[in-house]
Amino acid sequence: MHPATNPVPFVDRAEFDQAVTEARAAGTAYHDGAEPLMSDGDYDLLTARIVATVQLYPDRHSHGITTDIAAGASGGTVKHTAPMLSLDKATTPEEVAKFVAELANGAIAVELKLDGMAVSVTYREGRLVQAATRGDGTTGDDVTAQVTREPGIACLPATLPSFWSGVIRGEIYMTDADFESANTARVAFGKRAFVNPRNAVAGSIRKVDPGYPVPMSFAAYTAAGDELGGFDSHVERMAYLKSMGFTTAAALTAAAVPPGTPIICNDDEEVLAAIAAIGECRPRLTVPIDGVVVKADSRIERTRMGTSSRAPRWALAYKFAPDQAFSILREIKVSVGRTGRVGFRAVIDPVAVGGTTITLASVHNVTWILGQGLGIGSRVAVSRAGDVIPRIVAAAGTQPDDVIEWTPPSNCPQCEQPLDTASELWRCNTPSCSLVAWLTYAASRDVWDVDGLGEEIAGALVDAELVRDVADLLTLDAARIAAVQYPRPSEAVADTASVRRIGMATAEKLVTGIAAAKDQPLARHITALGIPKTGRSVGRWLAAHFQTLDALRAATPDELADIHGIGPEKARSIYQGLRERTDVIDRLIAAGIATQAEQMPTGQAEALPLAGKKVVITGSIPALNRNDAQEAAVRLGATVSGSVSAKTDLVVAGAGGSTRSKLLKAEELNIETMTGEEFAALHNKFLGR
Repeated sequence: MHPATNPVPFVDRAEFDQAVTEARAAGTAYHDGAEPLMSDGDYDLLTARIVATVQLYPDRHSHGITTDIAAGASGGTVKHTAPMLSLDKATTPEEVAKFVAELANGAIAVELKLDGMAVSVTYREGRLVQAATRGDGTTGDDVTAQVTREPGIACLPATLPSFWSGVIRGEIYMTDADFESANTARVAFGKRAFVNPRNAVAGSIRKVDPGYPVPMSFAAYTAAGDELGGFDSHVERMAYLKSMGFTTAAALTAAAVPPGTPIICNDDEEVLAAIAAIGECRPRLTVPIDGVVVKADSRIERTRMGTSSRAPRWALAYKFAPDQAFSILREIKVSVGRTGRVGFRAVIDPVAVGGTTITLASVHNVTWILGQGLGIGSRVAVSRAGDVIPRIVAAAGTQPDDVIEWTPPSNCPQCEQPLDTASELWRCNTPSCSLVAWLTYAASRDVWDVDGLGEEIAGALVDAELVRDVADLLTLDAARIAAVQYPRPSEAVADTASVRRIGMATAEKLVTGIAAAKDQPLARHITALGIPKTGRSVGRWLAAHFQTLDALRAATPDELADIHGIGPEKARSIYQGLRERTDVIDRLIAAGIATQAEQMPTGQAEALPLAGKKVVITGSIPALNRNDAQEAAVRLGATVSGSVSAKTDLVVAGAGGSTRSKLLKAEELNIETMTGEEFAALHNKFLGR
């Protein structure tokens, strides 16, 4: 549930006045600055409480929070031809249904609500002549120089293929790749990382030269100008913009949702189904969104509905639960991963992120932690955008005065031996330290896919001395698993009554999943070995090249290094890892795992649609995660690579990610391309899914 649902009014007058002051300051930071004063969720909740208070006590003055288009935002030197309005917000299905009921019969457009910065861009005879921020809705800052400086804003062309004149409004935002690139450059420049993509745009777009590259993208959501007056339909106007080279919010939405999802709807049921579909795919999107925009498609209907002083009555923004929040760092826990890599987890004050209360979040390496100046008591931004595991993305705003400096460990927390700190990613070289993590990695969805074998049960199996490596998992029976106690006896538990046995039902489910794991493709068994410097991609490369486990084990370092993408250093690691796991591999084979890559009957392999092609997959593929899509390409006859080169035969381009740069590279090298939808259709046709 969104935190702004059912807000509690401020009864105390002083508390209300303080809330208004804080909300206006946060609004200024939100619209005009790079350093947010509060998270979006906290801001939405605060303003919702202010609105509820004014409704209960009409004599109280909100100082623009309930009436201004962009409360707290400052204006600029550019006067907009028409006000750039805000949107009324909804957080429940009932509010959406009520809004739809107020529309006359007609199409209803549903689009991603991009979490960026609204701008108005003017074209005259095919040339971009002015760009301005929304500002206070009436006037905004002139940012023409910023959007036209090299390399420009992606999908915001400086010149058009025709002599079109008009005004286009849309959102400047950062894709995941943009944000990562900008933060890498910003930290290298000696500044603290941006907290989130939205504030990164707000803080960068006003600087003519920030001193480091800040990639950004643009998507249009409305326009007025030559030839558009004849279109009553918003969808048709957006199609016209797309033909001129613009990305639109409508096009991003169509690419994001599964095929068949209604995004041009006829009633509230279809609208709510579209919102639900976008909510489900939100973690996989590579563009930042904070909700869904629902609006009348017809201009005639929009005119009938009209506007208020701050928002159109024909549109509504449905807000998702925020995927970022601010909290206080209380502790940094150190653990050892499946290959001995040292990981760091932050203990934070409980905070709601993405509809879930979070108390633990991952953090980067020691260099990053120290570079951010994080310590015990630091105020931090916690995100779940696109991640199952929440993570700390930056120090957030002004820091408390009582932050205690954090000192990184010098010894492994498990074996107490000195850590290997020679590289940025620290390691423990004691093999037994990483066993639980190795087991849970092997059982994960993209490797053996054994449902239910998480860290808690894996740790209990290790403590019960039933498992000493992944091969032992394949020898377990339900009776032995069922008798094991968990949480792990070695852990401190406040209530001993909470310690219980795994039980027969869970044990039988695990045994069934482990038995099914034997039939996983060879590539996944190679990945399950947990050899340093390998993962899912390398597992696929090795299986495709050597075809059998015996051939892989017999390979020399030079033969391994000859495989594209591996190289000498990784080859030595793989060679050594295979030697160290000789006994494990022998026992896996004895347990009956697949030891050969999937073979097509004679004549059929050549008939596969991607036979012999080197394929790069980028962006989001409908109904397939990244690993499934890459495995599907291999089963369709391809060799999968992560980068586009002259040796690439095909680029599969889904929505988001680094799609644009890879498509440009493909065009430059005259490489064939395929959309994510076309690949999904090919997958369904040949693989029967």
